[in-house]
Amino acid sequence: MLETLLNCIKGCYTLKAEGKFPERILNFASTSGIYIQNVRREDSYTLTFTVSRKGAKKLLECNIEGLEVSIFAKFGIPFFLQKHKKRGFLFTLPIIVAVAVIIFSQFIWRVEITGGDKVLRSQVQKVIEKNGIRFGSLKHKIDQYDIKRKAIMELDDLSWMWVDIRGTTAKVKVQKRTLRPQVSEIHEPSDVIAMHSGIIEKMQTFCGQPLFKEGMTVEKGQVLITGVFKSENENIPVYYHHASGNVILKVYEKKTVVIPKKTLIKTPTGRKKSVFSLNFKKNNIKFSLNSGISYSNYDKIEKKYGLWKFPLSFSKTEYREVKVTSSDTDLSAQLEKRREDFEKELTRKRMKVSGISEYTEEKEDNVSVTFTAECLVRTDKEVPIADIETENVPD
Repeated sequence: MLETLLNCIKGCYTLKAEGKFPERILNFASTSGIYIQNVRREDSYTLTFTVSRKGAKKLLECNIEGLEVSIFAKFGIPFFLQKHKKRGFLFTLPIIVAVAVIIFSQFIWRVEITGGDKVLRSQVQKVIEKNGIRFGSLKHKIDQYDIKRKAIMELDDLSWMWVDIRGTTAKVKVQKRTLRPQVSEIHEPSDVIAMHSGIIEKMQTFCGQPLFKEGMTVEKGQVLITGVFKSENENIPVYYHHASGNVILKVYEKKTVVIPKKTLIKTPTGRKKSVFSLNFKKNNIKFSLNSGISYSNYDKIEKKYGLWKFPLSFSKTEYREVKVTSSDTDLSAQLEKRREDFEKELTRKRMKVSGISEYTEEKEDNVSVTFTAECLVRTDKEVPIADIETENVPD
């Protein structure tokens, strides 16, 4: 297999030796240091074999009495190129394309930032562009670890970042920093207040004096456990502690949704039209070609292409015609979906849902549904006690 590949690259001849005792050509090749392969006897007077181009020249010029040596076949890339030398462009074009692909693959043509929120991604994009990761930058000049270190040092909201270069795409993964809640010091006098309004389901007091009991109703902002104590000592009538505890409230959350009785269904007709635009960013000027749209109902899909460091951008807008029809809404399915969405919303707020009731009101074109959820939520928050005399604070 390897010999066949080398013969194809270098080019080789298949020679034919005809006459009495054609094996004499093999002896001549051996004494001349010519490598011969694929020897084959056609008949008692004919012998064929494969030899290199340089060796074939010597064998064709040799004068062995009673033996005629001729070219039987040619094989290899050099002969193919020589035969099609007037069509050189067809062979150089793939080489040019391959070289262009190799060169362009050394640059970054796309930057993807995932994770965090929109504001953080925008901040990270500015930092990485300043440090070398941008459209058209060379890959070998990018120091991923240095860019990561600089971004974390510059952005306070950035907790973690990683840069992964795959092909011509730089994938940047970020994670927003989660700030620790501010908790008052253990030696600082404080009260425990309610963060919600509701009925106390469970109450545990670790330190301080509780002002409410289980089953009582509290309002948001009310003090549940106080760190202020009255003393019988006349010299110190009031002293203070750091109050703490766990308070679980039963709260009721409401949400009203409107479900239309008719649902619009879009069916593509197959007709579509593309509009190409040239945008000048600085002056906000836009030129469009063939921008007239005759469709009454359509879906619009727009793609933008920017040029690195140029105040120009191109956009392609595709309009796909659709036929709009209406059908009766499956109210039970929609109701179940809205209920599940409401429950997920409460779960994200760290509320444990005990049950959800609903009140439905039918109107002419839609149905109004009010969900009421009974939830359990932890509501305690420690806040410092304001306007106290420091000499009364215990050590």
